[in-house]
Amino acid sequence: MTGLTHSPDSFVFKTDRPWPNARLRVGAIVGHATSSSVRLWLRTGQPGSFTLFVYARDRVVEAHRGEAALRLALSAVPMEPADVATTLSPVLQRDFEITDYASDTTIVIDTDGLEPDTAYGYALLDRRRACMILGHNRLRRFRTPPEESERRPFQFALLSCHMPFAVNGLFRKRTEASGVDMWDFLDAALRRHGHEVDLVIAGGDQAYSDGVDTLNIWQYLNARMARDGDRLLPDREAMLSWYRDIHRGYWGFESLQRVFDSFPTYMIWDDHEIVDGWGSHYFDADSGQDGLAQLLPDYRERGLSYDDGMTLVRRMVGAAQQTYLEYQHSHNPATLPGVFDYSFERGGGAFYVLDGRGHRDISRSSHRILGREQFDRFAGWAAAVDPAETPFMFVVSAVPVLHTRSAVVNADEYLGGLGDDLRDSWEHELHDAERAALMEVLFDAAARGIKVGVLSGDVHASAAFSIEDDDGNRVYQLTSSAITQNVSRIASWALRLGAADDGETAEGYRFRRLALYTEPSFALISVDPLNGEAWFKLYGGQKLDVPPAAGGQTEPLTHSLAKIQISQRAAEEVGGPRG
Repeated sequence: MTGLTHSPDSFVFKTDRPWPNARLRVGAIVGHATSSSVRLWLRTGQPGSFTLFVYARDRVVEAHRGEAALRLALSAVPMEPADVATTLSPVLQRDFEITDYASDTTIVIDTDGLEPDTAYGYALLDRRRACMILGHNRLRRFRTPPEESERRPFQFALLSCHMPFAVNGLFRKRTEASGVDMWDFLDAALRRHGHEVDLVIAGGDQAYSDGVDTLNIWQYLNARMARDGDRLLPDREAMLSWYRDIHRGYWGFESLQRVFDSFPTYMIWDDHEIVDGWGSHYFDADSGQDGLAQLLPDYRERGLSYDDGMTLVRRMVGAAQQTYLEYQHSHNPATLPGVFDYSFERGGGAFYVLDGRGHRDISRSSHRILGREQFDRFAGWAAAVDPAETPFMFVVSAVPVLHTRSAVVNADEYLGGLGDDLRDSWEHELHDAERAALMEVLFDAAARGIKVGVLSGDVHASAAFSIEDDDGNRVYQLTSSAITQNVSRIASWALRLGAADDGETAEGYRFRRLALYTEPSFALISVDPLNGEAWFKLYGGQKLDVPPAAGGQTEPLTHSLAKIQISQRAAEEVGGPRG
């Protein structure tokens, strides 16, 4: 794959579907971090010879008497490695080659030998062109976390569902970007809290393969699929270019990049990185809810058989998985090949990120969401968490364990094309046994004195629930969704009405909703391991009645929508959680 060839099946550079924003070309993501190492994801934009420099940020900025002077020094052309080394006195210098487009010019560099709780900067030099391509026009930076033995209060951000596009215009419809200012709000909030912010969790749907019609690669497949003799088209390479282009387009906003390239960011995919409802479709030619007919409605008119259609679907899913690996999972903590769930620890908090898509299969007889092997990995990990050393447990499940009214979620047979969306829910009756087993693991941890929070996205409504057992143990379900979205006011009302209020789960746990918000938002979770407290804080955009006066406030504003303590047992609650 050359990456530059405009084949007939290419979704890239099509003049009839221009992106409404610049796509990501050169970029970085700060990935999994420890007190002495950071995984840095880089995209160079083209093959070549490159050098990564990591430097002590505060010392170097001070030596140049400010950021502006350092940027100017790094912008000189030509710039050789020795020149950069003289300018930055780097603590780490790493040469690497990108020889082709096999990984879409992405690479992950594992840095090590760093100091704990220290601010670093980083920059990328293109040696062939003798110029900086990253870290000169805007200084890139990250901060290593403290030693694990150091227990101090920290915060982390939770976000999901980045869908910033809408099709507007009555007669000449056009695709426009809107609502991206929430990324500015998040970036400003993270920088205000400075070194207290240890990480960001991107909880799913970081890009949409099917967000709007003009940028829907499944609709594009439906229009392009064909047989050419023995060849079934499009091929996998074409599909791979589509998924990569989707990620580059959705990640082309500088405000998003400021978050990803500054704070250790942990990611997990959800359905839209593949296709809406993936894993919750029935694939049966005789079914009234056949998934193939939903995904590729024109396959028979185009002279394809059912097997042809399923082959194309499997190709798309394979391309989606490779793109997810390249753009998202590669900078998470390392896992075995084909395994996307993972765990890590931070300052008294144990984190487990569940993969609810890679193994989801509605046709299995059990463990339809996680699969048995992943569930056993998670259960074993949870049982090994020591509350004396790690008082907090955060489990990331892209789809909330609790959110929707049960009468709604189990009506899939009456709602036609929405069936796969409803079967996606943990609360669907098909998942009763798996959900019960998951809740048992969570409440076993809570009974041992661990404060447990389930972190989710997916539903385009932010919410918080407390769930209690008969012994007063409590688990919290916390959802932050969406950071950007373009839904109508009617759809927003529907999201609100679909959320449960209070009641009892199928397993007999009591639950109560503590907060609900249906406009774009993000969350900050504050953890104080010294006092055993944690708080879920939900933020939305500040709406001002009048514009700020000239010379006044220009920083993006947010306001707190809810602040809820998520570290109490039911017996400890006095006056109820604050919302």
